[in-house]
Amino acid sequence: MTVAHNFPLLGEPLALDLVNTCVRRDHADVDLLGSPAALAAWLHLESARLAWSGPVSHADLRAVQGLRTALATLLDARREGTRPPTAALRKLNAALAAPAATARLMWTAAGPKLVQPTAASRREVLLHALAADAVSVLTGPSAAQLRVCAHPDCVLQFVARNPRRRWCSAAVCGNRARVARHYQRQRTDS
Repeated sequence: MTVAHNFPLLGEPLALDLVNTCVRRDHADVDLLGSPAALAAWLHLESARLAWSGPVSHADLRAVQGLRTALATLLDARREGTRPPTAALRKLNAALAAPAATARLMWTAAGPKLVQPTAASRREVLLHALAADAVSVLTGPSAAQLRVCAHPDCVLQFVARNPRRRWCSAAVCGNRARVARHYQRQRTDS
């Protein structure tokens, strides 16, 4: 069986790409990272920006989903100019504080041996990279340009480098809005 993952990668910062794995389809919220296989597929698509090797566990999935929830809360607070809940800040700061996992050389009685990071430390490195990207988005010059798509059935977030940008994608949500306006005009003209 082949599973297709349709992630909305819009060329946004990594933190926004992660938050944008929660979408709305047919007026229902959908988690595109609903399984370890889905997270593995997303990590593969983001491999130019994220280093990950090995299988993805349920613990990895839960950790990424938890950080994603905190990031969404922090991005909302930044966009709305409000103070975020302490729990979201704690979650982000815990990910930032995680030590870097690197391969190490150990010298045993049998001689030198390369020791690879554990699964838990790989997860910490992943969470740290995602959290660090979020901090740069939240504190950087693009923070004032954070937006949510104006389409009523879309929750995707983006950095509006053009102040007139309203849609996550002009080709998708922007086109849907134009079609709806055209349909409405045709209907009132009849």
